[in-house]
Amino acid sequence: MNFSPSGIPSMGIASRMTKLRKALRAFVLLGACLPFVLTPVLSAKATPNYNVAPYNNNDCNCCILVGQVMHEIFWGTGLWTTPDDFQNEFYIRDMFQDRFEPAMQQMTDSFRAFILTNTLMIGAFIDGQAELNALASVQKLNAQTIKDYQVSDQICRFGTLSRSLALSDDKSRTVQMGLMSQILNRQLMKDNMNSGDAGEDGTTLGRSADKKGRWKQYKQKFCDSRDSNRSLGSSTAAEKCETTSDTQLNRDIDLSRTLDVPKSLDINFDAASPTLTKDEENIMALGENIYAHDLSLNLGRSDILRIKQSGSDDQIRKLVDFRSLVAKRSVAANSFAAYAGMKAAGGVSSKTYLENIAKELGLSSATDMKALIGDNPSYYTQMDFLAKRLYQTPQFYANLYDSPNNVGRQQAAIKGISLMQDRDIYESLQRSEMLLSTLMEVYVLKQQDSYFAKGMKH
Repeated sequence: MNFSPSGIPSMGIASRMTKLRKALRAFVLLGACLPFVLTPVLSAKATPNYNVAPYNNNDCNCCILVGQVMHEIFWGTGLWTTPDDFQNEFYIRDMFQDRFEPAMQQMTDSFRAFILTNTLMIGAFIDGQAELNALASVQKLNAQTIKDYQVSDQICRFGTLSRSLALSDDKSRTVQMGLMSQILNRQLMKDNMNSGDAGEDGTTLGRSADKKGRWKQYKQKFCDSRDSNRSLGSSTAAEKCETTSDTQLNRDIDLSRTLDVPKSLDINFDAASPTLTKDEENIMALGENIYAHDLSLNLGRSDILRIKQSGSDDQIRKLVDFRSLVAKRSVAANSFAAYAGMKAAGGVSSKTYLENIAKELGLSSATDMKALIGDNPSYYTQMDFLAKRLYQTPQFYANLYDSPNNVGRQQAAIKGISLMQDRDIYESLQRSEMLLSTLMEVYVLKQQDSYFAKGMKH
């Protein structure tokens, strides 16, 4: 045995080559005999059995390379030229129908499912986004609606305090005309217009009859026994006060208590109630002391008959002068009547709400409440609450912490009240203008009378 330089025993090169040549020769012989061995077997079979591996043949106990077998199978050469249905069996059925087609179907289904699922997801996101946007829009509109149209206590106050305001205004004008009729009728000495006694006619001697009636009314209604050093209160006096209550004492001369301070007066001049109320008596007596305290000496019946018969210029001039004086007094008395009419009894619809505001102002007594509001609040009372009292309550300023639209509505309501006040001021200015015009006419009349019947030279 020979050893290599590394100490490993080795065989001779010649012997090794001899063994390699013998192995190659046997492999070649095996490859050469394989077709002859397999051909009878394959030809004896009607259908080749593809489940048997051709590279392991038990008949000849020989092998071929796998790559060569696969090459022959796919190209139909060698042992695989005889079975004609191999292409259909293997490529179409085994490979395509059994493997590729199901795999491609599964792959297609997977792709389709992926694409559709992805599309559905995108669509679901779009639907969700659209739904959320719609819900957000509806919620915004709902919130805006609640913000713009929510109930406001302050707006209700303006509305409830304005109830029956137009009715009260109409009643005030009716009372104004009724009071003016009474003032004119007294000066014209119509029947049953004597203040103290309806039975006093006074057509002939109107001034005396008027004084007599007013003196009688004074003793029964307005007399204060403490006045004039208690002269009318003495039991020994021939004339003494007959008053049984102090509610009307000196109301015929006290402008503050009779007309100025009270917000509502029980004045209506209702024909269904012939008996005068205390406020009506007070106002009429006050007007008689202010306007035409001394009645003009009216023309008697004989004077009127003489005018009818002869038409005397002097008598006609006296009659016209008398009526001119009454007209001028009516201009002055109209302001008094308008002021009294504004405080006349109005509608009752707003009384409860006026009382609620009064309670917020601190009035809790029923007596004080009635003194401020009355049984039937007048136009003056309602306007006093709408234009003044309402803004004296802390609740009004607390209610300004409201939505902008409600604050705007409050501004509109206040503007409407301001317009009503402007109208009242305008009517007052008209009366003032008429008074100034009448006063100017009085001064002109004095100069005119100084030149009466004196000719053009003067």
